[in-house]
Amino acid sequence: MEKHYLIGAFSDRSGISKRMLRHYDKLELFTPVTLNEENGYRYYSENQLAELKKIEFLRDLGFTLAAIKELMDNPLDLNAFTELLKDKEVVLTKASDEIKSSLLLLKRTILYLEKQSPSSFPSTHQLLDLEGSIMMTGEKQSKAMEKVDLKQLINRDVFVEKIEEILEKDQSDHYHFITMDIDNFMHVNDFDGYEVGDAVILNVFSIIIHEMKAVMESQSDELLIARLGGDECSIFIKNGDHANVIGCVETIFSEIRAFDFKSIGCGRDITISGGLTHGGKPIHVAQMKDKSVKALIEAKRNGRDQYTILA
Repeated sequence: MEKHYLIGAFSDRSGISKRMLRHYDKLELFTPVTLNEENGYRYYSENQLAELKKIEFLRDLGFTLAAIKELMDNPLDLNAFTELLKDKEVVLTKASDEIKSSLLLLKRTILYLEKQSPSSFPSTHQLLDLEGSIMMTGEKQSKAMEKVDLKQLINRDVFVEKIEEILEKDQSDHYHFITMDIDNFMHVNDFDGYEVGDAVILNVFSIIIHEMKAVMESQSDELLIARLGGDECSIFIKNGDHANVIGCVETIFSEIRAFDFKSIGCGRDITISGGLTHGGKPIHVAQMKDKSVKALIEAKRNGRDQYTILA
């Protein structure tokens, strides 16, 4: 006879709290095999442990409970589930990049503030005036600043807003969307320090801006370049010739490989990876961004220092 457990015993057996088991039951995601109508006791079976492990595995993969219920109610075949996981990888990568960017700025802010005297920083009201000092300190950054004007890099919100305005105007245009970032950039900060990390970003972005503006500004209807956080850069091109775009990307990769990053204090070779998507009018900016990030992830999966095209 199959063994049954009250909710407390099943919680101990499965490692899932009683509160969460009740929550699963309320959502009709994972229900007891028997419910005693008289006393309200829930009974679970040994055979249900395997199903519960599936739910917890999907939670560990980052799926919401609503998404897990959909998957449990409507199972996918291997290929469809693999594609779903790839889409999930894109979402989690974007979230991870944003967290890394915030963490990096947080660490730099702490280091900067620890060097200040109480008299030079009397209150948190001065934080609004600190960004320039935190992001750009030291001789290496000053030298890099001579090469790139950061004002040419719009932020995420302006970038998205400008693209949405462009997409609203014409249904027949052709677009390229490129996302690039520096391979293993956290190692630069960890081993060479934040000042060198900033200098690396500035020189990489300098190369990207220079090449894109030199080639595509006159050979496309619109060129937008944005720093989306940390070492990530995105580029939007309207009605640019595909061969010219690819040639420009190839030149950027070649110049970054050839640049002497040791001259700015970096103790390792610097490479970038990229993801490119192109085509007619998309539904939304997020559609282009997600495709380019998916292509970027594929490039890194294939060994980094390369780009992948996903049409």
